[in-house]
Amino acid sequence: MRRALLLLALVPGLAWTEPGDPHAHHHAEPAAAPTVPPETYREFQAIESLVAQSAYAEAERRIQALLPGLKDNPAALALLLRNLANLHGMQQHYAPAAEALRRALDTQALAPAETTQAWLELGQYEFAAERYGPAAQALSAWLERTPAPAPEPCLLLAETQAKLGRYAEAARLAELAIARSPQPKPEWYQFRAALYHAAHDLGACARALSALIDHEPGDPRYWNQLIGVYQEAGQEGEALAVRQLMYKLGMLKSSTDIVQLAQALRHRGLHSRAAELLQEEIGRGGVEADAAHLGLLAESWTQAHELRKAAAVLERAAVLADGGEVRYRLGQTYSELRDWPKARQALELAVARGGLKHPGGARLLLGMAYYRLDRKDLARAAFAEARAEPGFRATAEQWLKHLDRDAPHDSH
Repeated sequence: MRRALLLLALVPGLAWTEPGDPHAHHHAEPAAAPTVPPETYREFQAIESLVAQSAYAEAERRIQALLPGLKDNPAALALLLRNLANLHGMQQHYAPAAEALRRALDTQALAPAETTQAWLELGQYEFAAERYGPAAQALSAWLERTPAPAPEPCLLLAETQAKLGRYAEAARLAELAIARSPQPKPEWYQFRAALYHAAHDLGACARALSALIDHEPGDPRYWNQLIGVYQEAGQEGEALAVRQLMYKLGMLKSSTDIVQLAQALRHRGLHSRAAELLQEEIGRGGVEADAAHLGLLAESWTQAHELRKAAAVLERAAVLADGGEVRYRLGQTYSELRDWPKARQALELAVARGGLKHPGGARLLLGMAYYRLDRKDLARAAFAEARAEPGFRATAEQWLKHLDRDAPHDSH
């Protein structure tokens, strides 16, 4: 906010003239040039010297002393008030600077160009003073008077409107700033996208992020933000398309990112594609071949109805996993394949390892495997144990009744 004072400077449409200067009419029209008595002019010079020496308090005291004597000279009064505003601004006293500049505008003696500039400066002072309502009013007045506005003040007005919660209007102003700049800065695009998001205009936010990606395609932050916006808007297909493009461009570096892509594919019902992705990445080391990731791969193959592939992955996972849960899943898979010997083996190990969420389910399935392998004595024992878990009791009792019906035939 620091700037040189305007004292003794020629201003468009307004010139200071020292009485007796024979060349005054060459600089401005006589009617537009305020005149002051010689002693007042010398006081202006003294004030300028004080400012140059950073003697701000004394400079302000002298300006305040001069102001009453200029009440009948509005143009000179307006110029002196502008200089008072600048003096306050140089000291970062923004509220008094704004008040002085308002008084200058109230004289209505500033030339049109100076009036426009004064509104801009007033808006800057009010913003710096954190008085955002008056700042928005002043900056809007500047914008109304400026047919070809510079982008930076437009952004300041946008930020001011955002402070007031007027996000849609702020986004419009950010658009104007970007359009007015031959080389908009990346942070301007970021600001625009944030404003659209705050305004809950997710479509415009997505377009703004897409434009940001066009300018900085190598920054994954903007891609991930675009994914988030699409997800927030319920456009899962578009979010998935962005993830897949990132993968093709080599932007998904971490195991977590790749697993998230696989999960997104599964969420869209693309289980085969998810499984192929995980299998490829686990094979090349892009995703760790731990029990959790192998389990996810197996589940993807299962949902893709590729049970043999699922079983092969579960065999690997079972070696790494503690407890019997993975072997229970392996037993389920072999049961669906009607491979009862392998189902029996996996389920016996699952029960022996323990740690099962549903031990009754494992025993029920093991009983079925025994039954298919014609080991009905073991099947009966397994079904009897399965009854201990309420969720499987009814089915286990049906199997026991079935075994009871088969018993007379078995004895023959």
